[in-house]
Amino acid sequence: MQWNDTTNRTGLIQDCEDITGLNATGITGNTALFQQFTRWANDWNKKGANYALLAFDGHEFDDPGYSTTLPSGTFTGTTNRDYNLDSSYKMLKIKLVNVSYDGTTYYPATPIDSRELLAKELAVKDPNIDTHFDKTAPKYDLIANGFKLYPKFSSAEVSAGAKVYVEFFRAPREFATSGTNDYEPGFDLQFHRLVSLGASYEYCKLYKPELATRLAIDIYGNGGNIKGLLKEMQDWYSSKQPSQRRMTFYTESNK
Repeated sequence: MQWNDTTNRTGLIQDCEDITGLNATGITGNTALFQQFTRWANDWNKKGANYALLAFDGHEFDDPGYSTTLPSGTFTGTTNRDYNLDSSYKMLKIKLVNVSYDGTTYYPATPIDSRELLAKELAVKDPNIDTHFDKTAPKYDLIANGFKLYPKFSSAEVSAGAKVYVEFFRAPREFATSGTNDYEPGFDLQFHRLVSLGASYEYCKLYKPELATRLAIDIYGNGGNIKGLLKEMQDWYSSKQPSQRRMTFYTESNK
């Protein structure tokens, strides 16, 4: 479902108007309310993306609306240990880091954190800390929108073309009150209504609590016979990676 379709009323924001009983143009015709619903919709779009990532089982979630198909970046090596992804990348989570100390051969880096450094009795300010790490098995310590690299590059390695290649998961595109009418949620189409249900739920918590209770069941389930859209989404994404199992066809001879 696209974000906004005032002509045919097939958009997510029109779904919000119907769910909440605000009726046609009840949201799109009210600037302040439209802005509020847009904010809620973006929050729920991110929650949906988060559930898709948490259910990761080999399937790599990304918003197909982006013009770049692979969220990645290559850093030119420096003698500084710190590497930060620009905020415009909207990174949610680093997927992999590959490091080349000569500009040609890359080695996969694995994560490490400050607790592991402490466990190894390594002081981050020790000028010789890099001698405790192997360049064929580099490590990275996640910090905010980037990471610290161990061991870092020497001046000679930087001159030789040292590089860091990063792939990451990114946040979905955001809806707006104008210019994004044809945007769709980044997750699979059968779950697009999570955005309109979620935004309507936020509104109803404030103004229509009885309806909010029913919407909560649609979204979260009831702990029994109703799964809820979030659980259905989690199950779906958990099963998207092709299985090794194959269907067996039975014939008269092998019954």
